[in-house]
Amino acid sequence: MSAAVAEAFKRLQDQGLIYRDGYKVNGSPTLCTAVSDLEVEFSEENEKLYYFRYPLSNGSGFIPVATTRPETILGDTTVCVHPVDERYSQYVGETVLFLGTERDIPVIADEYVDRECVIDAPKITPCHDHNDHELGKKHNLPKINILTKDANLNSNRGNLAGLDRFEARGKLWDSMATEALVDSREDCCCVFDRIRERDNC
Repeated sequence: MSAAVAEAFKRLQDQGLIYRDGYKVNGSPTLCTAVSDLEVEFSEENEKLYYFRYPLSNGSGFIPVATTRPETILGDTTVCVHPVDERYSQYVGETVLFLGTERDIPVIADEYVDRECVIDAPKITPCHDHNDHELGKKHNLPKINILTKDANLNSNRGNLAGLDRFEARGKLWDSMATEALVDSREDCCCVFDRIRERDNC
């Protein structure tokens, strides 16, 4: 069956009917494989929302950002603001200092940002969120994968490499706190994708 699938896809590609491209897929840390959208169910769960600051590279201030998964900060490639948000639109074209490194990431504007949402300036992580992936394609953002197949931090993550994502989350948050870059944590209700009846993804 596998050979037949490979043959079918190869023929379709040779005929110009399909093409190969990067795409965000669901991954199972337990199964260590990609998982079809049909295998995923979404559920509302209680979680923490973490508020932190991205300092502007020119030293003039910072942009407040929030996330439920601080470890994905390591895969951020931009901060996005709404084009007519008078609080942050003046920062479009500036850069913010990527946490713990010398790498700067740009501030961009896009109507993708929901001005009614609690997260005023979302951080964009194209490899680890479906919506961020689409925005990344639109703005030609780099894609940085931070995880191995079993959801540990990969070898490019410095002293966090090899840590489970939840352990890395705590260590990264503590590190940011020592640099006075964190604001607060609060309870929130988020929608998560879980693999149906088999796995905690």
